[in-house]
Amino acid sequence: MNDWLNWLGGAGGLGAAGKIAYDLIKARGESKKVNADAAQILVTTAAASAAAYAEDLAEVRQEVKALRAEQTKQDRRIAAHLRWDRQVVDALRDLGGSIADPPPLYAEEA
Repeated sequence: MNDWLNWLGGAGGLGAAGKIAYDLIKARGESKKVNADAAQILVTTAAASAAAYAEDLAEVRQEVKALRAEQTKQDRRIAAHLRWDRQVVDALRDLGGSIADPPPLYAEEA
């Protein structure tokens, strides 16, 4: 009977070792799948973030372009007004009037 129990114990131990090996191999494969899934999620999230940032950047560029165009128009209007101011001051002085120089229109002149 001892032989029988020894054989049964050995077979059980071998079976348990086989089961452990199987579970380890299976777990390793599943961990690779989990890692691949996690990597895919990171890639998808990064791509979505990059797309959102690209849209935001495009919007900011459009706003800057519009602001620059408006600033150019404003600079032209201010320059024309400054020329007119100087002409009026010169004309008044030519007529004998006493008038101060026009106030600066640009921060650099102040």
